[in-house]
Amino acid sequence: MFPSGNTSISLESKNKSLKKKSAQQKQMDVHESIARITSSVLFKEWFEKNKNCFLAHLFVMLDEANKDTIQAGFYNPETEKMTTFMLTGSRVQKIEEQEVLKKEGRIQKLEPSKIKLTIDEALKKAKKAFDKYKETPIKTFFIIQNAEEHTMYNITYMTQTLKTVNIKIDAETGEIFKQSSQKLIDFPKQ
Repeated sequence: MFPSGNTSISLESKNKSLKKKSAQQKQMDVHESIARITSSVLFKEWFEKNKNCFLAHLFVMLDEANKDTIQAGFYNPETEKMTTFMLTGSRVQKIEEQEVLKKEGRIQKLEPSKIKLTIDEALKKAKKAFDKYKETPIKTFFIIQNAEEHTMYNITYMTQTLKTVNIKIDAETGEIFKQSSQKLIDFPKQ
């Protein structure tokens, strides 16, 4: 039942408000996402028993199925395993501790205060660099991590020609400090 009075005006302003909120949700905010995860009951209960764990990365898959999802990985240096918390909209889920795929070296703590570049800014810079490769992306994802002496956006494009284009952007300065292209599969010549 609608309240008495001019309901068309209140519905119109409510619709404008909802449209504004959905546009804002499309642009994920790193700091807000971390705050939503770490303030959730699920995270707090887990962290009570895992005080030695630290934020190691944020991961985002840029496809329709995952458009509103950001994953935060918390690393346990004692077990060398990662527990991941997924934020989808306002819902937080936990993925149990898993083995870590890592190269040489140790996993470093991600300091959110060093992430100055927004996701949107990083993706625009990466897209501009990616366009020089003259490839068509079929999948894009990125990880925000502390590695190679940088807090970085590590953005990867998978292309129609079965290549990966990787662009690393310093999250503090916005500088692209490394980029590469690599074939996923090398077909033998006949």
